[in-house]
Amino acid sequence: MKIPARLLTASVIITLFLASSVAASPSQPDPGAAMGGEGGKGIDTVPVREPSVAEDAGMTAIPAAPSTATGEVIRTIPAAQPAPPPATPFNIKAVDEISRINAATEVIQEITGIPEGISPELLRNAYGIVIIPGTIKLGFFFGGQYGSGIALTRGEDGSWSNPAFVYIAGGSFGLQFGAVSSDIILVFKTRKSVMGLAKGNFTLGGDAAIAAGPVGRRAVAATDWQLKAEIYSYARSRGLFAGISVDGSVLAIDTNANETFYAKPGISANEIFGSPPCSSPAVERLKNFLGKSASTPAMQ
Repeated sequence: MKIPARLLTASVIITLFLASSVAASPSQPDPGAAMGGEGGKGIDTVPVREPSVAEDAGMTAIPAAPSTATGEVIRTIPAAQPAPPPATPFNIKAVDEISRINAATEVIQEITGIPEGISPELLRNAYGIVIIPGTIKLGFFFGGQYGSGIALTRGEDGSWSNPAFVYIAGGSFGLQFGAVSSDIILVFKTRKSVMGLAKGNFTLGGDAAIAAGPVGRRAVAATDWQLKAEIYSYARSRGLFAGISVDGSVLAIDTNANETFYAKPGISANEIFGSPPCSSPAVERLKNFLGKSASTPAMQ
């Protein structure tokens, strides 16, 4: 059969047109290839989470508070801690005054450590204490004594105050010769006697009744224990410790030493007794020991 030339030409044109259309159409991606070859098996892929800046630096992120109605995120800020009360400053260069505090600490440690020492019950009921190490007493018909030490008062809560520097001085007349060094301790039994000390100076036995204190850890029932004396006095010399009378001696505030140690001109004893705890290690050691001694039960 003979095919017309026009029909043959049209068939060729249509065949070429269809071939070009198939070549130009984009190929469909293979789902299995997109999933690394596992898509056809139904395996789900897990997205990888990038670490935050805080986690990358090893820090713990602050949790966010619940969102508000407006969609804002509120972050809570920790409340600021109150600063501790400032400690009473002291002059670290006050070598003589610091030595005086350390010497007083040694005296009270040694005296409370012997059987005939001061009773813990007496310290528990004390309103104040004066410790004067190395008081010198000289005599040649006329006699005199002088010593410098520290005084501390007791608060309502049982804590001990900062130390105020004091000195004791006195004179006597009689048949006496020689010299002796003694450690003197005065225990104040009343608030009145402590207030008298804070005023500046007063005479022992005149402004405040004073008596030789009972010795021994169980010596708490002396006749004068519950009745008359406002101050009990003790002395230790050459290894002997006993109650002693120091009537007529003047106990006064050492203003110069207080100004030097606390680096404050004109500071009074009342200011010292009422100020926050001193930052001096020597003061802390003395106060801690007094607090511990006052809480120790008497030996049976």
